[in-house]
Parts: sequence; structure tokens; C-alpha cells
Amino acid sequence: MPAPFAVLALFGPTASGKSAVAHALALELGGEVVVADPFQRYRGLTVAADSPRDADRAEVRYHLVGDLDVTQASTAGDFAQRAHAAVDDILARGRVPIVAGGTGLYLRAATCDLDFPQAPDAGVRAWAEALVDADPATAANALLARDAAAHARVDLANPRRLVRALERAAVGEEHRGDPFAAPYRLPTLLVALNRPRPVLDELIARRVRRELDEGLVGELEAVLDTPGVAREPLQIIGASEVEAMRRGEIASDDLPERLSARTRRLARRQLQWLRRMPGAVEIDVGDAAAEDAVAAITARWRGGAAPG
Repeated sequence: MPAPFAVLALFGPTASGKSAVAHALALELGGEVVVADPFQRYRGLTVAADSPRDADRAEVRYHLVGDLDVTQASTAGDFAQRAHAAVDDILARGRVPIVAGGTGLYLRAATCDLDFPQAPDAGVRAWAEALVDADPATAANALLARDAAAHARVDLANPRRLVRALERAAVGEEHRGDPFAAPYRLPTLLVALNRPRPVLDELIARRVRRELDEGLVGELEAVLDTPGVAREPLQIIGASEVEAMRRGEIASDDLPERLSARTRRLARRQLQWLRRMPGAVEIDVGDAAAEDAVAAITARWRGGAAPG
């Protein structure tokens, strides 16, 4: 019996184990993984973005991983076009598209038809980036003057989001697609992995320690020193902390907790997205191995009982 769905989507907070589950599901179902993560698109951020390694990619085909240089800008609209093409190509070859990631907007962009505004011209982008770089408070006031609703909605502490909001306001365009209301392009099973907060916090701490052991600092220093590096890859957790450490503003001994704390905040925001995802089948993995959820998800995919 054919599966009642065309696309399997997997969402969850960072360190919850969704990447391992996506990989195991691809092996089980004959699938390929479309990664919904803006940072895994960048070559040179393998450790920082926890991108699939060579051994993983030898077993499973991954899409939208390492397709950009760190000097290139990335937008959700561009990602959406490429992700839709990848999903359609996977289906055309008789494989199962597994869209997986912890960035809610990117996961929705990959699975839904969102209405993204056209990219502004280079002059508008340069103006917005220069204003945010020079004085974020002035940039926020400029956004308020042009679009009060966007000012109230945007995370003003996030330079990338502030730049994008300024760009849209400057050209009089607004994102008209509600990412939570847009319908799926294709029949989609969305599974959301979750864990108790103490378990997730411990997994985050372990991940930070592992990344530091794998050379996170050196990797980020190389990116920071790349001539013409774009703003987008520098938004990854760790880039600003490593730069501050190089300036002597924080001690190296403080780096693990700084990174863990910022990652915990990210996980909280991801959980907020999870709770608003329409039609999500949530699985609490507890403190078990993430792969323990594979059998239940596979049963649901094939039309069996719902995951417990």
C-alpha cells in the first residue's frame, strides 16, 4: 500500500536528535534528506552548524548542505525555491523526501508555498546593513518610522532580521504569507521531536563540548578572517563569542557556558515554533536514544498507528 503522504517533515529543538532520526528514516524508507537549516548551507561551518559528515553523506543523499560559500548571502525565499526543486526531484526518482531542521521558517518554506517579497536591490541592502552595523538603535528607529508593525514584531537584537525588516520597509514590501497558515504543497506528515527541558539542556551542553573538541574555535576563526564574508553565516552561534574572545572581552574558559546559554535560548524559541506548527505529531523522546522514535514514525508514515 502506498504511503498516504508525499513528504515526511521532521522538526525539533537543537540537540533533540532530529538529524539522527532523519538519517535513520532515510535508510529505512529509501529517502533523501532536505536540510532546513540556513547555516548548514555554508561550506566551512561543518562543526558549528553540526552538518552531516562524509560518513553520513556516503550512506544518505543530503540536499542544501554546503551549497553556499561564506561570502554569499542567503535568504529564506531563495532557500524555498531550491528546497521545492529538491523535493520534486526526489519524488520524481521514486524516493522519499525527508525535510528536517530546527529553523521553523525554513522548514515551512520547504514544505509550503510562502509568499516571499522580491529581494531588494544592492543599494537598499547596503544601506540597511551599514545602518545596522553603525548604530542598531538608530536602525531600529528607522524601522519604527517606516513600519511600526514590523518594529513590534521583529527581534531587534538580531542584526540579520533587523536588516531584512529595514530592506522590506524601505521598498514598501511586506511578507504577506503567514508561515503558520500556508497550506502544504504536498501531503505532508510533520513529526515534532521534543525532550524534557533538563534532558535537552544536558544534551546541549554535551554538544557544545563535542564541537569545541572538534575544532569549533579554529573553524569560526577561519570564517571570521575570510575576506568578504557575508553577514548571514556570522549569525551562527559561536561566531560573535569567538570574535569577543579574540578581542579579550571574554575568557576562553567562559566560552562553553556562553555557547550553551545561547543555544538553550535558541531551543526555547524553536519550541515556541513547535507549538504553533499546524498538524504536528509530537513525540517526546524523553532521555532515550533519538533513533528509538524511528519505528513509530515509520508506522505512522505507512498508515499505521500514531506515534506514542
